[in-house]
Amino acid sequence: MSKYTTEVRYICEKYADYDESKEYPDVKSIIDKSWKKIFDFEFPIFDEEYKPILCKKIIKHYYTREIGLETVALWKLKLDTLMNEIMPYYNKLYESELLKFDPFRDADYTKSHEGSDSGKGTDTGNTTRTGAGVHTGTIEDAGTHAETINDVGHDELTETTWDIYSDTPQGALTNVENETYLTNAEKTTHTAERDNTNDREIEGENANTRTFNDRTDTTENANNTLKREYDNTNEYVDHVVGKFPGKSYPHLLKEFRETLLNIDMNIIADLGELFMKLW
Repeated sequence: MSKYTTEVRYICEKYADYDESKEYPDVKSIIDKSWKKIFDFEFPIFDEEYKPILCKKIIKHYYTREIGLETVALWKLKLDTLMNEIMPYYNKLYESELLKFDPFRDADYTKSHEGSDSGKGTDTGNTTRTGAGVHTGTIEDAGTHAETINDVGHDELTETTWDIYSDTPQGALTNVENETYLTNAEKTTHTAERDNTNDREIEGENANTRTFNDRTDTTENANNTLKREYDNTNEYVDHVVGKFPGKSYPHLLKEFRETLLNIDMNIIADLGELFMKLW
């Protein structure tokens, strides 16, 4: 029972055309029928479709509270005034709540760069290279050799013989050999000719095996000089998306939760001055 003024429920039941109070199951139906008659004034709201939700939530929260002014008309005037004063601010909060983002991604930016550089340079250096190589191997040479030789020739042979005789040698046989004091001497000459034909065939097999072991030592020294000129143009665009180092995912989640706002309850709290502080 109200003691000082009237409770919000009595106002709603009157606007819903009830002559007596109704219990809990009928509260929703009473609010559905009466909210437009209580909020029969204009006030700014970010979305007109959300207006019934907000108004019904306000009425239901204060449904059993007494209004803080002498008459219903004065209370509705103050409600109209206060809603138009606070809603522009809360509409901005509602709009920010509609923004969708990934709380685990705190980096999303694009960086572009344009530039050029040019110059000349000389690079000088010495190179020394030393190496050694060993080459080992075996060579086998095997083959068969066949040869045929035809030898054709003509020989002519002349032979002269002497028949020497002495009846009374005046000396030793030496005088006969020296053809001294000969009694008789006869000379005979013979001539003979020959044709020669010889065929010869030669066959042979060769088998040679050679083993070698070579070593080569090499040392090279070189002086290198390189001259270069360059002219570079650098243009690039970096798009960085992700998380900056230094913050963990649990830390980002905690920060995100701290930004959550129960905007409806903030509005309801600001309307608390329109109701009695005793109940």
